Amino acid sequence: MYRETKKRSVIKTIIWRLLAIINSFLVLFFAFTDDPLGNALIMNCSGFMIYYFYERVCNKIKYGKIV
Repeated sequence: MYRETKKRSVIKTIIWRLLAIINSFLVLFFAFTDDPLGNALIMNCSGFMIYYFYERVCNKIKYGKIV
């Protein structure tokens, strides 16, 4: 097991929010459906997948981990 430094947590949070903003912008820019609920579902499903891969990548980075 490991713990994270506060700096690592802040960096991860900032990067995640930037990715979430980009995801939201792209879904709304391309407006995949005319239905706001449909776009909200697309945004949340794509955000779910992006977050999964984001966490997988973050787990491989050793910076800020305390053993």
